[in-house]
Formats: sequence, structure tokens, C-alpha cells
Amino acid sequence: MQSLEPITSSGDKPPLTNTSLANTSHRGTFVKAHGRIKSVFHEHDIDGSGILDMEETLGALSAVVGSKVTFAQVSTLLKEFDKDGNGEIDMSEFVMMVSMLEESLKEEGDDLATKMSTAVAMSKAATDNLLKEISTKIYPFRDILCIKGELTPPNPNEVHHDTDDDFKPAFAPSDMRCLAIVSHNEMKAAMKQFVIANKNILKKFRLTGTNSTMTMLREVFKGDCAIVFGPSCQSGPLGGDAELVALMCSGRLGGMIFFQDPMSSHPHQADIDCLSRQALVHNTMMVNTPCSAYMMMHTLRSALEGEGKPDLIPSFFFSLQSPAVTAYKAAQKKVIESHSNNVV
Repeated sequence: MQSLEPITSSGDKPPLTNTSLANTSHRGTFVKAHGRIKSVFHEHDIDGSGILDMEETLGALSAVVGSKVTFAQVSTLLKEFDKDGNGEIDMSEFVMMVSMLEESLKEEGDDLATKMSTAVAMSKAATDNLLKEISTKIYPFRDILCIKGELTPPNPNEVHHDTDDDFKPAFAPSDMRCLAIVSHNEMKAAMKQFVIANKNILKKFRLTGTNSTMTMLREVFKGDCAIVFGPSCQSGPLGGDAELVALMCSGRLGGMIFFQDPMSSHPHQADIDCLSRQALVHNTMMVNTPCSAYMMMHTLRSALEGEGKPDLIPSFFFSLQSPAVTAYKAAQKKVIESHSNNVV
């Protein structure tokens, strides 16, 4: 395989400045650089392990820059680009490392060690910019996601919030099975915030749930004549979770957003376990954390917008089952046949 051509300096671009560092972005870098860089990775992956050890990385980087690289210089890069800290470089780490190094090598002046330090600085700046972009967009959900550390307050003009972005769904609530909303103990306040933040998506479904959560839903959607409620179940300890299991087994429940309180004991833990297990058996959409629910909202929106993509939410239209159920039924059939054959 051919290695990359040695990279030389170019006078076409201005010197790297703090401004250009600030504008550095990882976005699209991996896709653009992967096909071009992977050949040098494979050429120096001597043992075919799919990773480069220190010696192999040294050889690969020497090929990239067109001159001998030292172990100290490689160590400088590994501190930034060896993301899992195992002392080795995998393909994705190598692609990002080389792409950043290439950018620094395009600048005139400075020795190789300085350019490597610049590549590290560019990577750090790109990561900081990405995290800042993400934190700005999820800032409205900070109390639901509870991210450790500070989030960047957004520009009010850039905030995207579901309550400001309603849409007409491709399917009526009556076309789909129910969406259950359930929350326990200290998760009830978080669930209310979540519902308010995503009300324009959630109200496109026929909503069901246990007693206190249904009370909250009726409060949040009070005055909205378009909202459709399904069955209102008992409180969880009084059998509400078991009622949801019955809805699921009878083909009336398409999915659940289920905020369990992991810090409290529950008198109806057996019912909770049964509900979770039956969701596995019936291959039903169930998200158990605010983070997974936040991500699921984008899938639900994609499934309902425009002409709709119902294939993204099959459990709201079809009765499904776990692949393990087929094997279980086959085993049960053999057991029944065996007993039948033994009857005198």
C-alpha cells in the first residue's frame, strides 16, 4: 500500500492564529480524511491488530511528515489523541491525529515539535467548540439531564425548544397505539419538565400512564382540546404497572417513557420488573432515563413529521416480540410433543 506523500509547507494560508484555533471544528473531519489516511495506517499496522503501538505509530507519523519523528514527539500527540488512554492508536484516533497534524504542517515556520504542539492545540479547540455547541443547544434541558459541570448559556435567538415548534402529524393518535408516561417518586418533577419541554411531540400520541403522572399530564395539557388520553391506570403500588402490562400484552401499548427513581425502594418492585420484562418480551419501545427519552423525542418527531416515517416506531403499529420468543416457543412445542408421545 502507498503511504501519504510527505507534507510540505505552503504559503497560501495565513499563519495559524488564536482566531483560526477558535474556528477549528471536528465536524466532518473523520469522513473527509478517513479514506485518504487509512492506507498509511494499514501499511504500518505490521501485526494486523487494528491498532498501532508506539513503534508502529512512530513509523506512520514519520511517513506522514516525511522525516524521522521521535518518541517524545509521538508522546506529545498521544496525550491528546489517544482518547481511551491505552497507549495505542486505533484507526479513528489516527485519522483525527493526522488530519490535525496536516493542518499545522501547512503553516510556514516553526519546527516539527512546535507544529505538533499546534496540532494538539487545534484538537483541544475543536473539542471545546463542539462541547460549547452541544451545551448551548441542550441548555433548556439542563435540569432534566443534570450534566456535571457548567453549561454554556445560549443566545436567546438560537434556542430551539419544542414548545415553539409545533407541527401537524402524519398520523392521528387513533392510528397508533398508546404512549405510556410513568414516573416514580423524585423523578416526577423531572418528568413534568420533560413533558412541558416536549409537549408538541407528546400530544401527537394517545397518552396513558399511572395515576399521579396522568394527573400531571392533564394539568400540563389543560385547555388543549386536541389532546387524546388513553386509559388512566391506578397508582403503581395499587397495580398501575400491572395494568400497563395488560395493555401491552393486548396490543394496545406502543411505547413507554418510564422515569424510575434509582435512589428509592419501591413497594411494587415486582410489578416494575414485570413491566420491564414484558417490554423486552414484546419488543416494545421503552426509555428509562431522561437522556434516552430526550434522544427518543427526535425519533418520534422524525416518525410523525411530513409524510411520516412509521418504520421508525414499529411498536406503535404492530405487535412485535423478542427474537428469543421464537426459540422459546419452539422449545415449548418440543416439550408438549414429548409429553404427548409419553401418554399411554
